[in-house]
Amino acid sequence: MDRCKQEEPKVIDNAMLEKCIEEQGPTGEAGRLAREEGIPLDEVEQIRLEFLKIIRIDHLWMLTSLTKLSLSNNLVERIENLEALVHLKELNLSFNKITKIENLTQLVNLEILSLFENQITKLENMDSLKKLIIFTIGKNCITDKNNIIYLRRFAELRSLNMAGNPCAEDEDFLTFVATFLPQIIYYQYRLVPTEERETGLTLYSDQLRSVAEEEAKKKEIQDKIEAEIAEAELHAGSFVEFLGSRHLFASLFEEDEEGLALLALNDEIRDSYAEFEEQFCTVTKQIFEMGQEQYQIRKTEVDQFFESINTAKKKSQQESIEKMEEFLVQKAKIFYQLRKLEDDLDNDEINVDDFNEKVQQYSDEYNDILHKIWKDLMALELTLYEQMEEVIQTFEQTLTEMINTFIEAAQGYFTELRSLEQVYSENVSTEAQAFQTMCNSQEDFPVPEELVVIMSDKEILNNALGASHDLHLQLIDAREDRLVSRARTWLNTLVTSLQKDEIARNRGKVLEINHFLDIQREEFEELHALNVGTTMIDPDISAVLN
Repeated sequence: MDRCKQEEPKVIDNAMLEKCIEEQGPTGEAGRLAREEGIPLDEVEQIRLEFLKIIRIDHLWMLTSLTKLSLSNNLVERIENLEALVHLKELNLSFNKITKIENLTQLVNLEILSLFENQITKLENMDSLKKLIIFTIGKNCITDKNNIIYLRRFAELRSLNMAGNPCAEDEDFLTFVATFLPQIIYYQYRLVPTEERETGLTLYSDQLRSVAEEEAKKKEIQDKIEAEIAEAELHAGSFVEFLGSRHLFASLFEEDEEGLALLALNDEIRDSYAEFEEQFCTVTKQIFEMGQEQYQIRKTEVDQFFESINTAKKKSQQESIEKMEEFLVQKAKIFYQLRKLEDDLDNDEINVDDFNEKVQQYSDEYNDILHKIWKDLMALELTLYEQMEEVIQTFEQTLTEMINTFIEAAQGYFTELRSLEQVYSENVSTEAQAFQTMCNSQEDFPVPEELVVIMSDKEILNNALGASHDLHLQLIDAREDRLVSRARTWLNTLVTSLQKDEIARNRGKVLEINHFLDIQREEFEELHALNVGTTMIDPDISAVLN
């Protein structure tokens, strides 16, 4: 073998995976059977791809059941292409050339992560690893011991190893770890001494207090964001999420640097801004309340619709059951008479000609009841299908009227929002132009720092005013379009789904009826399969059932 080729860096491919799976699979007879039948890649739970000079991670998306993966002792430079391994619990990337922790977002079930002896300089991008218990990142290039503070977010973390990093050479490093990571039980696989924690509480008391305060602030912000998101999800069905707060108003100025800078003009503009905010938020709250009210009306209509169609379906089903039970009683009588007739023939109580004549009579009678039950069941299903079609059509018309009413009312409010924005923009423009005139007429007129560039030229000011106004209108229009689009999409999706479901239900019911009658026909044919020359089932009925 060519040694140079053997030493070439490799990328994970199918051939490499299959070879490793075969080598690491079961041995003996179980191994032989596995090799003959082949082990599906999506069933493999563990694999070691070690000492293979792998430079790039790839093709692992096929190993969807993987819980344990080792890629240690390779040439991997980047963590990537692991998104499909959502069941992974243990990942070993030690002894590689990785410079950054990244692309671990989807590995939410990871409990053990080893990045020993790489070239990592910072602890980051691990926020989704909520189940992390053991973390090894010794012999890397982390110089700032404050990276430890990042690990405070992992409540389940119990074991840490950072030995060999520059920051770990500090003689107080263990004390620092023990202080800032109270959840840690083991450091470098040894119990963290209680005295280290006690010493640290004194040594780092100020920094610990500062970190705790900062975390509390971040948690408060995060809780507020999560509460807002939860509320938005709660109100998503009403299409007015976030409109019950100042969210939309705040978004107008989030990326409007010129608009915010113009607030420094004077008190009149700041008062105008406050008034604009109050009026704007009053209108968005009205949209929100109207949306919630309309949502309850729609919900009541939808609930009543489903209640009525479920009642109709149950009624039809009950009638079908009654028809089938009536048929089965008649069938049982005929089958009993046929069996008795056979006994009579066996006991020479009836001759063959009389037997065949009687069998033909029972066959005709069975054909008749088969045909009748088929017609009855199909009639019931056709009636139900037509009822469903009519009810769905009426329901669609009713909901369309409701959605149109809701959209028209909302659009009226959005028109009011645009009017408020127009008034505010005109006030700002008037004050800004007057301010610029003062700047031009008085050489030493004081100009706030944030307005120096804007007021330096008339064209620049006009562009800033126009851009601010356009941005506000775009955001208002976008929110209106989103509301309208989602409301209409919801209606179309619901109606389309109802229609598809009803067609599928109807087809399924027809198949069920035919299958039921097929079974009845087969049972009759089996009962007298040996009676040559006897016509068991009317050919016309047989054709219908098939």
